Amino acid sequence: MRHFEITITTRLSPREAWARVLDLRGHDRFIPFTRITQGLATANELHPGHLFTARTAVGPVGFDDVMTVESITPPTGSAPGKARIVKGGPLVLGAVDLTISAHDGGSTVRWSQDVGVARLGRAGSWAAAAVAPLLYRPLLKRLLRHGG
Repeated sequence: MRHFEITITTRLSPREAWARVLDLRGHDRFIPFTRITQGLATANELHPGHLFTARTAVGPVGFDDVMTVESITPPTGSAPGKARIVKGGPLVLGAVDLTISAHDGGSTVRWSQDVGVARLGRAGSWAAAAVAPLLYRPLLKRLLRHGG
């Protein structure tokens, strides 16, 4: 497993940033070649145990990224929102820890992820961790701008 983190500040309130980042409809719209094939939900519909699958494919060639919400607590007042999503599919492994907290009239979004690629060993995990922030940062910014 390899680790990376992305931190973004926004003028959105923590509740609005939370609603946008965890709205799976936005992920479905904005991630190229990827569709949520199971468990499409808004942030308000996510709960511990919620299972969802993102299928990334070009034509008939692709893979399923199977994820489960392990824990989720939306932001309230001054308390940050926290979610943990575990990836346990046949190819993509790891976990995402999301924290959204109040900051200077807006919020700070912290996306912390361990990523691994089954059957590709350390080199595959290293390559995935090197590329992932380049993909996730623009996705998070787009979600925060446009929502689901």
